[in-house]
Amino acid sequence: MRFAAEALLERGIAPDRIAVSMERNMRCGLGHCGHCQLGPTLICRDGPVYRWDEIVPLMEVREL
Repeated sequence: MRFAAEALLERGIAPDRIAVSMERNMRCGLGHCGHCQLGPTLICRDGPVYRWDEIVPLMEVREL
C-alpha cells in the first residue's frame, strides 16, 4: 500500500483523496479483543479503509 500511495502522490493526487485498505489478523471482528489494533485505531471497527493522510503517521512506525 505504501508504494502505491507514494506513486499516486508523485502524480499529484492529494493525500486526503487516497484511500488504502489495511489488513490485520482479527479474532473477534468487533473491537473487543484488540488483536487488530493499529496505533490508536482498531482495523475491524475503524477500518479497514483509511485515508492516506490519516494512516501515514502509523506507517512510519516500524513496530506496527
